[in-house]
Amino acid sequence: MGRPRRRRGKGKGGDGSWILWLAAAVAAILAVKWLVELIVAHWLPALGVTIVLVAGATGALVFRYRALEARRQEWIRENARLEKVDRMSGGQFETLVEALLLREGFRKVHRVGGSGDGGVDVVGISPGGQPFVVQCKRWSKSVGAPEIRDLLGALHAHPGHRGVLVTTARFTVPAVKCAAGTDLVLIDRDQLATWLAGSFTLAPAPGPNGWPRLRRRSAPPPAEGELGFGGVLGD
Repeated sequence: MGRPRRRRGKGKGGDGSWILWLAAAVAAILAVKWLVELIVAHWLPALGVTIVLVAGATGALVFRYRALEARRQEWIRENARLEKVDRMSGGQFETLVEALLLREGFRKVHRVGGSGDGGVDVVGISPGGQPFVVQCKRWSKSVGAPEIRDLLGALHAHPGHRGVLVTTARFTVPAVKCAAGTDLVLIDRDQLATWLAGSFTLAPAPGPNGWPRLRRRSAPPPAEGELGFGGVLGD
């Protein structure tokens, strides 16, 4: 009995696939060459088509941005009442604060909230370039000094940022005293209602020594809520 004949293994490219790849490469080169020659021969119509395409793409992006902005503004209007905010979950409240910052013209705004957030729920950069970190507390009980100290500790991981603590409740007297002398911005229930109504802006204006102060809009916030900012609200 003779030995079984060895099957001859297929060498590299033995299946002929390289021929297909070569043909595709040649076809692509020829197509690009034809397209370049066509554009050179008819550069004016090609330029017109390019302008139309770029203008159309730009218009579509602008339209999409305006539609998203209109939707966000409508969502804020629908939820700009404390009774609605009181029914929100913690995550929904963070989304509302995120939307308010975007309304103020803040950039690079996004939520960080969740496990391992390091005590920071929302971050953003004001129109003037000041980075902010925001802690949101949709609470019914008052916010005390321990929460103020927690936010001050979280700021060590965000050097150069200004801290904001916004709550649907009130701040205790020890909490206000703890924030006094710091750059923290405390927004209590009354100030939140004013912010929702658009009566002031969180975006800071230049203050003494170049440090930003909060700018008040036409309607002043309720006197009862003045302590909500720990005395840092600018005139």
